[in-house]
Amino acid sequence: MKRLLLTAALLASLSACGSSENDPLADGVLTIGLECAYAPFNYTEHSASENNLPISNGNNEYCGGYDILIAQKIGADLGVKVEVVRCEWDGLIPQIQAGTIDAIIAGMTDTEERRNSIDFTDEYYSSQLVIVTSNAYQSYTEVNQFAGKKFIAQLGTVQADLVNSLAESDGIVAGTSPATYPEAFTALVAGTADAVICEMPVANDFLSSSQGSGFCKVVMEGNDDFVVSVSVGISKNAVASYKEKLNASLAKISQSERETLMNSVTGE
Repeated sequence: MKRLLLTAALLASLSACGSSENDPLADGVLTIGLECAYAPFNYTEHSASENNLPISNGNNEYCGGYDILIAQKIGADLGVKVEVVRCEWDGLIPQIQAGTIDAIIAGMTDTEERRNSIDFTDEYYSSQLVIVTSNAYQSYTEVNQFAGKKFIAQLGTVQADLVNSLAESDGIVAGTSPATYPEAFTALVAGTADAVICEMPVANDFLSSSQGSGFCKVVMEGNDDFVVSVSVGISKNAVASYKEKLNASLAKISQSERETLMNSVTGE
């Protein structure tokens, strides 16, 4: 009987531990993963400000951008500390699955394929995808006008998927997409790619830089393939209340406030 009681107690203890581990907020910290290299959603800075957070695995570096402002809003609403972990884009989902981060707040789009691995909150930004290309093509209004031109995006993104889809339907050439958007824009400037598909804020950030001279953004008006939203990625094993709390916090951020936050990091 004593052995049975001990076994029951042990099982209860393990169950309690498991419940705590499945609640990412139980320790009072929301650990988020992002690249810190996807301006204006997230980027690396070298001095502290009220609008950035220390990168826990960085060398006296800080992460700023729209994603950080959203994370700070969530943290303040839930009364938890926000900790930033810098991750490669293709490592974000594995980090969630391993439990080393609590949330992906990195401009990630909720897709059916990604839902096989992780879960998502409601969206926190809706974005127009655009084509960044030479000024010579600024009058183009249809994708098929770019037939034969080499397109790229960041590897592993919905934009890269779109490039491949357009190569089949509209005759563009799908180039080899690099690991990051800075690399994609470097290829565009070097002339090894003719166009980059990216989110509007990312395009605006590039075009306002010294590298952006001679380039423009082309908007495919009325093309639903060029509209995406971004959400917070979370573990499928998290307690239901975790997702509910995140969605409740996001719901408190009005559309006008979201636009103001984005404008504050793009300078618009």
